[in-house]
Amino acid sequence: MAKAIPKIFPWTLHKFCIWHIMNKHKDPLKKLYKLFPDLKDQLTAILNHPLMPSEFEDAWKALIEKYNLHDINVMINLWAERKLWISAYWKEVFCARMTSTQRSESMNFVLKRGFVTERDNLHIFAKQVNNCVQARHEAENAEANASTDNPNNYLVHHYNQSKEFSWSRHEFRVLADEAEGRYECECKLWEHTGLFCHHVIAVFEHLRLDEIPSKYILQRYTKDAVTNPDFNRRDYRTTTEDGTSIEYRRTILYSEAVKIINKGCSSEAKFQIALSAFRDANSRLDNEDAELENNEDAEMENNEQSSNQDNTTRETGSQNDIPQAENNDPYADIQPPLVQ
Repeated sequence: MAKAIPKIFPWTLHKFCIWHIMNKHKDPLKKLYKLFPDLKDQLTAILNHPLMPSEFEDAWKALIEKYNLHDINVMINLWAERKLWISAYWKEVFCARMTSTQRSESMNFVLKRGFVTERDNLHIFAKQVNNCVQARHEAENAEANASTDNPNNYLVHHYNQSKEFSWSRHEFRVLADEAEGRYECECKLWEHTGLFCHHVIAVFEHLRLDEIPSKYILQRYTKDAVTNPDFNRRDYRTTTEDGTSIEYRRTILYSEAVKIINKGCSSEAKFQIALSAFRDANSRLDNEDAELENNEDAEMENNEQSSNQDNTTRETGSQNDIPQAENNDPYADIQPPLVQ
């Protein structure tokens, strides 16, 4: 896989899943955990804390020194591959928080261990999943405090700092420029996942912002994440204006398109013919949309003109309704005879 991915997906960054890495070395690690009961918690803290590369390396070396693990193969192997599975080395790379399957698989483990069993009914399962999610959110909710040394830079530190780990007392520097709507944290969680870290949120609370700047609300996290999807679950319109099923038309067009695609792939000449046909059809459809839009605009303009004329007629009629001066001529209504 490591050789194939750069060739097939040249712009893809290939990294290892932390869950699978730890699962791969679980047997030798279990032996170390038995020898050193506190090792597991300290190793987990180092792996999960949002450290910078230099801080991670210092914390790792301190752990190795503390338990004298210099010659242990599993620790040597983990260290050798650190840049392939430790997120501190690629925080600038956007991954939308999909850096591993650890979160999903660990959640399955948590659910099975403390919340649900295979004998639970569906409604109990749904309730317990909700309880599990709330418990996880409470456990992961880091309490943070923001202080400033100048108008745009803030230092954020955690309330519940560990006295055992010096690196856990790190203060994260957050750049907050309200004028430009720019907020950046040195932990790089936004650049890495597209989600705000607790440090930036703490600064938001400190500044009492009314709303998050729009540029930080990414389209991928909204209901309009997919532009013009083939199948939209939120599209409840199933028929066209003439009553024809949209799904029926989609099925017919899809079937015909697949036939053209299959024929067009057989040679370069057929490929160019098929590509030209698709582009020509797409252009004609765009022209049709533009023509329909123009017709709708013209119809709206005509309706506005008709409405204005109606208003003018009403005003004129209201003037004609004004009573005229009384005419006392008894012959006023008599018309002269027609001349043959």
